[in-house]
Amino acid sequence: MCLRLVRCQGCDLVYAPNPPSTEFLESAYSAASYDSQVEAQAASKSYAYALKPYISHLSQQRGAAVDVGAGNGALLPWLLQQGFKPVIGIEPSLAAIKTALPEITPLIQCGMFSETMLNNVHPSLICSFMTLEHISDPKVFAKSAFKALRSGGMIAIVVHNWRAPLNRLLGLRSPIIDVEHLQLFSHNSIDSLLKQAGFEDVQYTSIVNTYPLDYWLKLSPIPTNFKQVLEIFIKRLSLDKMPLSMAVGNVLAVGIKP
Repeated sequence: MCLRLVRCQGCDLVYAPNPPSTEFLESAYSAASYDSQVEAQAASKSYAYALKPYISHLSQQRGAAVDVGAGNGALLPWLLQQGFKPVIGIEPSLAAIKTALPEITPLIQCGMFSETMLNNVHPSLICSFMTLEHISDPKVFAKSAFKALRSGGMIAIVVHNWRAPLNRLLGLRSPIIDVEHLQLFSHNSIDSLLKQAGFEDVQYTSIVNTYPLDYWLKLSPIPTNFKQVLEIFIKRLSLDKMPLSMAVGNVLAVGIKP
């Protein structure tokens, strides 16, 4: 998919000028296969670690938490441990939901996020981790999340930062240049998005992701033949599942509904 860069006051966004409709995306993600079980567990730990200092400022009387793009619900047990109740996952992929733990499956609703899915529940926290790049209109999502949250509630978003040094260095070879990504954000564009939706006290922090070595290798932009040799090599040395932590340009942004 062709991406275009737009720069304006308070904006710095790479986007697809002709994105698919929301209906098409919902149908496509509903039917999509899912093979990210191990990666989802690893990612949820990275997100929880980055998010924990921010939610410490929320009221001890915590209400609901919603994870938009919940996948197999890997983050939901941690949200329960932090005192949020109820905890709701929203995920369009049926295949992803089917891989959830039996006790987590009832917490996940299948579909694309909308306020009506919350049944008049006004959450203390709405998370959207690595999903904003995949929806056709992030502004609609941000405004819907703002409306749904209770006063004093928090939105937490993780996105790829296309202006991060590694992504700028790799250019078109960066893994974030992906046919499924309808837009790519920077600090400026996320800041603009959240503030235009009404959020205040917007803050950011870089994410350090920890994944198995074979997952990092799969994402690397090295030639396929060389990559296949390396995959065989690290597997023979039993290094393929060794965890490796790296900051590769992902950013957590949080904002508060006044």
